[in-house]
Amino acid sequence: MTRPSRPALSFGIGTAVGTAGGLIGLGGAEFRLPALVGVLRFSAKEAVAVNLVASFIVLAAAFPFRAAAVPMAEIVPHLPAVLGMLAGAMSAAWVGAGWLRKTSDKLLGRLILILLVVLGLVLIAEGVFVVDPYRLVGEGLVPTVLVAAACGVLIGLVSSLLGVAGGELIIPVFVLLFGVDVKLAGSMSMLVGMPTIAVGLLRHFGTGSVLRERPVWRATILPMGAGSVLGAIMGALALGQIPSQALKIGLGVILIWSAWGVFRHLPPDSP
Repeated sequence: MTRPSRPALSFGIGTAVGTAGGLIGLGGAEFRLPALVGVLRFSAKEAVAVNLVASFIVLAAAFPFRAAAVPMAEIVPHLPAVLGMLAGAMSAAWVGAGWLRKTSDKLLGRLILILLVVLGLVLIAEGVFVVDPYRLVGEGLVPTVLVAAACGVLIGLVSSLLGVAGGELIIPVFVLLFGVDVKLAGSMSMLVGMPTIAVGLLRHFGTGSVLRERPVWRATILPMGAGSVLGAIMGALALGQIPSQALKIGLGVILIWSAWGVFRHLPPDSP
């Protein structure tokens, strides 16, 4: 597959996706994935690896601003849930990334399509149903850690398969199961997402990886990462202009439509 070397296009895609993500408080990795495959012509497996790097760049750049708005001291009472989820997510991300390297692009494309459609439906559901924080898990340390770790396993697998931080899943879990305020849940999500992505990246830097190609960094990863950071800032600044619930519904529909268009007819694996 011939990939276009267009840094300006990569920057533009990153900016557009980052703006959409910034408006709803996410990194936008789910929307980058169809663009990486459909526009920039990466294979499904290559797109996941590139998406992991871009996701990490966005989270690392956004975290200091998030920490200023939501003090880390507010997270301390919820550390058992954060650490439990982190343990499950990192373990699953390591296993999932290793399994990903042995998976054919055709099978991976089908899995990505299913997961993106599910995430699109999650976004739509979050936009339709506004749920106040309510703790469903018991207050004890043991149930908190066990439930968080079990949820983390699922999130780590999704992260390794899509190259995402998994905020669409992490935030609802913290809000619905552990009664955390949504803004605080966003910061807790970043604490889980960054180490989880880092673990996945360690498995993607092996011999023959697309991440070892310098032209990919120059033409795609760095411009897209810079555009994503800029877009996330722009989206955050414009946050009050558009109702977040309407945005989630609209972006959920777009995600399902774009994922279906890109991943339903992937080319066969190269010999």
